[in-house]
Amino acid sequence: MQRLAEYETALYHAKYLQIGLIDLLVEAGVKPDGIIGHSVGELACSYADGCMTLQQTIQAAYVRAKTVLEANLPAGAMAAIGLL
Repeated sequence: MQRLAEYETALYHAKYLQIGLIDLLVEAGVKPDGIIGHSVGELACSYADGCMTLQQTIQAAYVRAKTVLEANLPAGAMAAIGLL
């Protein structure tokens, strides 16, 4: 249960930071030509382009964190692949 709490806390802090930065940029009149995200960053993108509300974004982040940890998956790794 401690692991779930730590993961959820870290995910929320990252998500809140992303949402705050998006809101600051919007308030400053900055409009992106495009948006790209990876993993949890995709939630920030959906918020930034208006596909999801603030509440929906936070709820999706919570469900994602809870699902990943409750799945009890084996430890894994990530590969970085150059596209160009």
